[in-house]
Amino acid sequence: MYTRLVTVLIFYLNLKKIKADELEVCMDTLGCIEGTYKPGSEVQQYEAFLGIPYAKPPIGELRFKSPVPVEPWKGKLLAKTLQADCIQKNYFLSPAVVSGEEDCLYLNVYRPALRSADKLPVLFYIHGGGFFTGSPGLLFYGPEYFMDTNETILVIPGYRLGPFGFLSTGDEHMTGNFGLKDQNLALKWVQSHISAFGGDPSRVTIFGHSSGGVLTHLHMLSSASKGLFRNAISISGLAISPFSRPIDSKTQTIKMAVAVGITNASKMSSKELVDALRKIESTKLVEACDALKIWNVYPFINFRPTIEKESWPQPFLTTDIFKLFDNKPPKTVPWISAVLPSKGEGTVLALRLAADPALQAEFNEKFDELFKVILEFPAVGKPEKVNEALQLIVAEYMGGIHELNNDTVTGFLEIFGDANFHYPFYKTMVANVNSGAAAQSPIRLLTFDYRGPYSYSTLFSGTMDNFGTAHIDDTLFLFRAPLIAPKGYLKSSPEVKLVKSYVGLYVEFAKTGNIEIFNEINSCTKDTLAAQGFCDYLSIVQENDLFRANNTWNIKRMKLWESVYKLVY
Repeated sequence: MYTRLVTVLIFYLNLKKIKADELEVCMDTLGCIEGTYKPGSEVQQYEAFLGIPYAKPPIGELRFKSPVPVEPWKGKLLAKTLQADCIQKNYFLSPAVVSGEEDCLYLNVYRPALRSADKLPVLFYIHGGGFFTGSPGLLFYGPEYFMDTNETILVIPGYRLGPFGFLSTGDEHMTGNFGLKDQNLALKWVQSHISAFGGDPSRVTIFGHSSGGVLTHLHMLSSASKGLFRNAISISGLAISPFSRPIDSKTQTIKMAVAVGITNASKMSSKELVDALRKIESTKLVEACDALKIWNVYPFINFRPTIEKESWPQPFLTTDIFKLFDNKPPKTVPWISAVLPSKGEGTVLALRLAADPALQAEFNEKFDELFKVILEFPAVGKPEKVNEALQLIVAEYMGGIHELNNDTVTGFLEIFGDANFHYPFYKTMVANVNSGAAAQSPIRLLTFDYRGPYSYSTLFSGTMDNFGTAHIDDTLFLFRAPLIAPKGYLKSSPEVKLVKSYVGLYVEFAKTGNIEIFNEINSCTKDTLAAQGFCDYLSIVQENDLFRANNTWNIKRMKLWESVYKLVY
């Protein structure tokens, strides 16, 4: 007991408690900023530096170009209020809503008000939203739970979305991947300046959910981001998720140009086309995303990462990741990959359709035709193969019934969960183990199945119906999200226990590069994979004992999707 008291006393003697009138940080090559105090969850307060510019505004001639680092400023910059989200049209809402500004390349830095004298590890979060929507702000990503630990600094950047972040002419005139390049520049900002905030640039962990998980994985695979972080965590999204599969970017750009009134777009050179698009008012350009839809909001995710050539300016992604994983994935950093239940993952793409009777009836009238649209199967080239794939899927998941109804809705949602999340999770694991990359860059697997009093399914469906643990529900145990969970959790609730445990995993990984509980789970080898069909993984479940080891997986369905993708692509 005496030793413990001495340890606690030494810790508190080393704490830096900054007075409210001294909340200033000066960065050597940029300038000084003044932050603000925010009320904590369990701690009294934490420090927030909001809306710090890391790039010049990507407007005018800088639209559709790689981000340019921000220039030093004179005097003290106030960093007490959030900047606007990046301009977007949010198709998760019905009707879809346009919001945000084009001038949006800012980041938020949060640090504990009570912290040790040592440099703290850094967690760098990449928000999701299908590459077309999302926010780095406090309504969804309040840092309170991380700040309660007093052990980490959290950085959340904004990055360009939709056409501004991912539109491309397929050549050097508009390369695409601008959103990824924004994140890359923000990571470089962290390397250069986070030490001024008390952060350790050698211990940066990047993590993200959904499309943020995809983007996290792409940073792991891109030479442009090499050395900018030590660890990574990708949740409910990987580089080979189908919604990140490359598309015909030049055709898409021409279609959007015509939609905004550039009628001769197909006859323009790429340079002429980009010059014309730079003159279009930003709201008009984002509204033109409607022109890319075939039925209702589908295809749901229209903007994708682009494969660039080495000769293009500041290339980020020069390899077809899908082909890479069919061969030999490279060594990356130590990382954790996570998914939620298959049905729950499927809610993000299909729940509004499953919960809206009128929309469901319209869908059922042209079931096969519209099902291919939602699954984003190729419209031309292999009609017989595509039809064969469709029959296999409906037989396995919906008992061969080509209709969405109360009896088939669970299987319907599982289709989208397996196609977009569980199969990529499986394939990535298998590819890493079989290539030997997992031995050099340890990969740990995690599944999360805990539904608390709040769920993102209310946003996806527009109803209060219980669909189980839904896509990105685990974020509600990492971040304070007042828009989804306005009242938070009661101090005596089991959810508070989960918050502490789940946040603890991330903080431990950021601090040490390891998580003790994973050491109790067998590492996956080729022999283990051959014997079990799947690696051992950590499950977070809705029981008194939150953590358990598991290795069960529906391998039959994974093999089905392997066959399906060989048929259609």
